[in-house]
Amino acid sequence: MAQSRRVLFVAGEVTPFAKTSSIASLVRMLPEQLQDAGDFEARVMMPCYNTIDEREHNLHEVIRLSGTDVPMGTGTETLTVKVASVPDVRLQVYLMDHDTYFGDESLPSEEDPDSPEALLRRALFFNRATLETIRKLRWGPDLIHSFGWMSGFVPLLLASEYADGELLSNSLSIFTPDDQDPGTPVTADLAERLGLSLDGQASSTVSETGRHFTDTSIHLPGATPSNGDPQFDGEDDMRGQQLATLYNQMLNEVPA
Repeated sequence: MAQSRRVLFVAGEVTPFAKTSSIASLVRMLPEQLQDAGDFEARVMMPCYNTIDEREHNLHEVIRLSGTDVPMGTGTETLTVKVASVPDVRLQVYLMDHDTYFGDESLPSEEDPDSPEALLRRALFFNRATLETIRKLRWGPDLIHSFGWMSGFVPLLLASEYADGELLSNSLSIFTPDDQDPGTPVTADLAERLGLSLDGQASSTVSETGRHFTDTSIHLPGATPSNGDPQFDGEDDMRGQQLATLYNQMLNEVPA
C-alpha cells in the first residue's frame, strides 16, 4: 500500500482557536477536504496566542517537543509546544508558544503599528519554531503549505537554513499570501540581526519574500494574481479537490 502524502499547513490563525481573517476558516476546512479528495495526511501548526482559551480547547503541552532552542539572531529562545484536536475531525493542531512573542492579548492584525520589527520577529520565531518542531517530530512532510504573511518566512527558511537537512530538504513549498502583511521591509540590516540569508531579496516584505522563495503560490478567493498564479475556487466544497490536484501535479513534477 502506498504511503499517504504528508502535508503540513502553517498559518497564523486557525478556526476555532483564533480568527481575524478568512485564512482561519480556510485552513480549518482544507485538511478534511484534502483527506476526502485523496490519500493525504495533514497536520497544522499555528502560534499559541494568549487569547486562546486553553481549557475550552483542551490544549496540553507536549513535553517531548518543548524545550527546543530556536535561533533568533545571536541568541536563542526556548520554545513550548502545545497540541489540540479539532472537534469531529482527525486532525492535530500544534501550537507554538512563547511568552515574549505570544504572551500579550493581541493577534497579528491587532499589533501596535509602531512596532513593525516586533511583528517580523514574531513571524520569524513562529516559522523557525514550526520547522524545528517538525524536525523533532521526525515527521517529514512532502509538502509545506504556508498561509498568510505570518508564515511567509517558511519558504525562505526551507531554501536556506533547512535546505540541507535530511528531513526537509525534499519538502515542496506552497505559499498563499493574504492582505494583512504589515508592509515592513526586511532590510539587509534587519536580516543580519535576525540571522536571515535573503539571497538578494533585501527590502522585500515578508509576503514578497515568501512568494519569491516558494515553489508555487496559490491565492485566496477574490485576490487578483498578476502573474498567472492559481487561485482558490470560489466554491468552498471544491477547494480540497483543487488543492489535491495542485499537490499531485507538484509531486509528479507536472507544471501546474
